Amino acid sequence: MRNIACLPLIAVLASCSAAYAQVPASNPYPTMAPVAKYMMPRAAEIEMARSAAPPSISANAEVLVMTKTGYDVAERGSNGWVCLVGRMWSAGLDDPEFWNPKGRGAACLNPEAAHSVLPFYIARAQWALAGDTRDEIAKKSQAAYADHRFPEPSGFALMLSKESYLNDGVKGPWRPHIMPFVAKDKLAAWGASFAGSPILSPATDTFRSYEPVTIVILAPSWSDGSPAPK
Repeated sequence: MRNIACLPLIAVLASCSAAYAQVPASNPYPTMAPVAKYMMPRAAEIEMARSAAPPSISANAEVLVMTKTGYDVAERGSNGWVCLVGRMWSAGLDDPEFWNPKGRGAACLNPEAAHSVLPFYIARAQWALAGDTRDEIAKKSQAAYADHRFPEPSGFALMLSKESYLNDGVKGPWRPHIMPFVAKDKLAAWGASFAGSPILSPATDTFRSYEPVTIVILAPSWSDGSPAPK
């Protein structure tokens, strides 16, 4: 999920060197890579998606996997949570790594986020895999937000997987974190990146007003119970 100037995603998922290392000024990913580069073996993607949250949550969550046309339900759930592996096009539209095929962000969305943010993730994936350009995706995203097909973002995701690759700055999972989803104009209400605040915010210039912004709260441990890095 991404590098937030100061927050990666992720930071999200939650992504600040604290949330994600900074990305190079140049853009090494100007266009989409071949679709195959964004795919994963189905079983591996299911396992990675579930690793975003502790088994007490992920074992009963619905799991989505990426296909060449978009997300597909791989396993049904019973607790309202949805686990998936996000690609970089779920990051801000102006993120330099928007088309980075290496990006993999395992996230488990709580029921509220599954209602308000998941439609955005699903649509973004469909548009990208259908061959839409970034500008075309931006126009469709703005229209969907304007007519309320994309609700105002709310809820949060757990990003506690050791298997993620959030961006080229961190080249891995960064740190386990909780990633609330908020509207860009609501960041101040969360105290995100205020002096002394434990809540980190992304580089807001990578997100547009009609995109869900991800903020980050560090978690003490990974989904397997091992402690977070100091």
